[in-house]
Amino acid sequence: MNEKNMFPDYQPKINPDTLEDYLRKPSNVYKILEEIGEPSINNLKTIITNFVKHRNAAENNPGGTRKGNVAIGADIDQYYPSEDELLVSELGNLILQVTESYSKQQMKTLKLKHQIKSQLFTYYEITFRHVDVMGSGRFFYAEKATIETKIEL
Repeated sequence: MNEKNMFPDYQPKINPDTLEDYLRKPSNVYKILEEIGEPSINNLKTIITNFVKHRNAAENNPGGTRKGNVAIGADIDQYYPSEDELLVSELGNLILQVTESYSKQQMKTLKLKHQIKSQLFTYYEITFRHVDVMGSGRFFYAEKATIETKIEL
């Protein structure tokens, strides 16, 4: 029997898995990210302020590993991040996105103009993956990087 005939309305997911796939609304994470808006040099200070605030919260309120349901694609020991960890990862990625938009010399000039001091940011990036379980649906999982991402600003 052909798989297409067994599951005629199945559509594979072809775009990258993101926070929006993993975390359902409403959430404080979305509220803060919406307040920040699109990442730019003009709101980098706001992103940094939120990053520092929530990094401390994430350290005090980390996610954890629980027994995962392997039958629906989870790891045996599945990691479930806290909202603070998710937010720190997203904010760190925004900082990285802004800083990579400029050369080192441009960034140096823009930091002076926007009164942003040089500093080092470290965080564990949270990535997402999905598993399509025929007959059950699509499930999303988070994975915490084992190595910290470092951004020198």
